[in-house]
Order: sequence, then structure tokens, then C-alpha cells
Amino acid sequence: MSLGEGFEKLFYDSQFKKCEGYLRINNYTSPEIMDLEDHVEGLGMHTDMSCITILYQDEIGGLQVKTHEGKWIDISPSEGSLVVNIGDMMQAWSNDKLRSSEHRVILKQPVNRFSLAFFWCFEDEKVIMAPNEVVGDGNKRVYDPFVCKDYVKFRENNQRGRFEKVGYTVRDFAGIKSQL
Repeated sequence: MSLGEGFEKLFYDSQFKKCEGYLRINNYTSPEIMDLEDHVEGLGMHTDMSCITILYQDEIGGLQVKTHEGKWIDISPSEGSLVVNIGDMMQAWSNDKLRSSEHRVILKQPVNRFSLAFFWCFEDEKVIMAPNEVVGDGNKRVYDPFVCKDYVKFRENNQRGRFEKVGYTVRDFAGIKSQL
């Protein structure tokens, strides 16, 4: 709906029919000794590389999303509900009309936290480039075209657990410099 009427029919076969997915079970182990006033970072700030991530979190909670103002807000678990995140590849394909969310996991209780994450991604060899219909008349592309697996390699080659460092985002990887 954010991209306009009819986009799902116009682009599904040409852009999304060969997408791949994988499921990850996350187990965040709580430290043995934990002051209840403290919290421990379970996974540092990052964006997902996927097109879309569908997340189920247990009742423990801990997922936080960063607002445009830079404040961290809790995404409280709700029985039977899922969290859906836009990922970096969809942000690039949509020419920034859909935005990848910065998020992290904070452990606030002295118990293990579990979540299930399904990552839906373009195929490895796909060249990501915002279609003309998405860019719109008179607008410019925000990203240079890039191959999905090259972006994944870019992210994986960086220091594990250091997602918050400058230079680890799709904008840093393929953003057109004159528009940054």
C-alpha cells in the first residue's frame, strides 16, 4: 500500500517469485548473576539484511526498536502476534519508501529468552535495483544496483556483534554518494 495500488500484481512474478526463506531459532542465555536494575545486551543494534523478517518472541520480551528521534522503545510480546520488520534489501528495492528498522535485544530478566525469526530474502544472484515505477517520475534512485550475495558478504565480513559501527548498512554499501 505504501508503494501504490497494484504493485503486488505488477512486481510479484518479476521481482519476488524466486525469493528464499530460512528460519532461525534464537536462544539468548541470561548471565548467571544479574542485578534486576541492569540489563544486558543480547544482540547489538542492527538492521536485518532480508527483504522481510517475521518474528515470534516468547513472553520474556526484550526486543527494542529505535525511533526516528533515537529513543529505544520496547516491543512487548503479545500472545499470538508476530513482529514484521522491513529489511535492508527491501529498503533498497523500494528506494527508501520502506525503511529497515534498527533494533536490538536486551535481556532484562535472569532467564533465557527464545525467539523464532523467519527471514524472507531475494535469491543470491538477484540484482537489486528500484524499478522505475517505484522511484517515480522526477525522482532519483537512492542506491546503485547491487547483487544480493555481495551485500550479505559485506555484512558478514564485518566484526561479529559490532553492527552499530558506521559502514555496515545498505546505505553505506550501495547508497549513491551524491544523495547521501
